[in-house]
This record gives sequence, C-alpha cells and structure tokens, in this order.
Amino acid sequence: MVIGRSAVSLQDELSPVKQSQSSLAHDLADRAATALDEAGEMPPGDERTEAMQKALVLRNAAEIQQLLGGKRGAPDV
Repeated sequence: MVIGRSAVSLQDELSPVKQSQSSLAHDLADRAATALDEAGEMPPGDERTEAMQKALVLRNAAEIQQLLGGKRGAPDV
C-alpha cells in the first residue's frame, strides 16, 4: 500500500509547544552547521580549534534538545 505525501507539513500538525521545541532544535542544528563551516574555513591554530569546539557544543545541544524536547512516552511526530 502506498500512501501519498500530504501538501501539509508536519510543522502544521504539531502543537505550538512541539513546534517551538522542534524549531529550537532546527535552529541549533542550523547554527551548529554554520559554525562548523566557518571554523573549517579558518587557518589551523588555536582559534580554529576553539571555533570547532563551539560548533560541536551547538551540535550536541541540538541533539539533546531533539531527544529530550518531547514528552516522555509520547510518540515522535
């Protein structure tokens, strides 16, 4: 059985709380990707190392928000 994709996004179906949690995780992930790209363009050295570490902290924060942002026992949407 094939189920067609709806034109409505999942964001439209989420509660306002879930949307804000989801958008926070996406925002953190976007910021982490940007920070990692910027750090990758820096010349080797202490500043690049520090920038890479900050990018990894942002990525970890995004993952934690995504994992813990929902209610316990609630199915992922």
